[in-house]
Amino acid sequence: MTKSLWAVLLLVLSVSVMAEEQARTVTVTGSGFTEVEPDRATLRMSIIVREPTLAAAQKEAAAVTSKVLKMTDSMDIDRDQVDTTGASVRPDYRWNRDTQEQELRGYIADRQIAVEIEDLQKLGALIEGAVNAGVNQVTPPQLDSSRRKQAYRDALGAAAEDARLNATQLAESLGATLGPVLSINSGVVAPRPPVPYQARAQAMAAESDAAETYNPADLKFNATVTVVFELTD
Repeated sequence: MTKSLWAVLLLVLSVSVMAEEQARTVTVTGSGFTEVEPDRATLRMSIIVREPTLAAAQKEAAAVTSKVLKMTDSMDIDRDQVDTTGASVRPDYRWNRDTQEQELRGYIADRQIAVEIEDLQKLGALIEGAVNAGVNQVTPPQLDSSRRKQAYRDALGAAAEDARLNATQLAESLGATLGPVLSINSGVVAPRPPVPYQARAQAMAAESDAAETYNPADLKFNATVTVVFELTD
């Protein structure tokens, strides 16, 4: 028998063995989730001031920023949890239809403030206080949990158990016995923090009891796993 014929036979035998090995496995997907109560939040806000002169715009933005800092101090929020370094200025133009030219009508000063809190009982009062201090833009709070990593692991554990149950059901239905795990791939999706409140600053300031209406929902962590099990018979 020639060498080329031997090579062909060995290749056929290798493919057959691989096919048999693949036939003795089952691949399943499992999903799981866990929910945790948020215990921290980051609130981002902006102070946007329009004035005829650059100096006046900067002065007014700085005055509102100072009020916000005094407010956070009164709430026992540490200064290292308050970031007021974001700032920008730009000219404010408008189109003059009569002259068909851009016309400078003043300047816009923008100050960005980020406040981190670890007591969500302060969240409503913080938003209301910021609005009352002169903040005119407040983004939805970014909620988070100190148990984030453990929540991921709990979700993965639930997904792995779901995959095992799925594989067991398939194996039993086909008259086979589930063997050891050959491979596992995981996919964890970071939670999209729920938003307790989203509205204009003016609307928030109009509610006398608005600070009591902030109710953060639980954070949900989702995970998926794909597992390959061996079938022993």
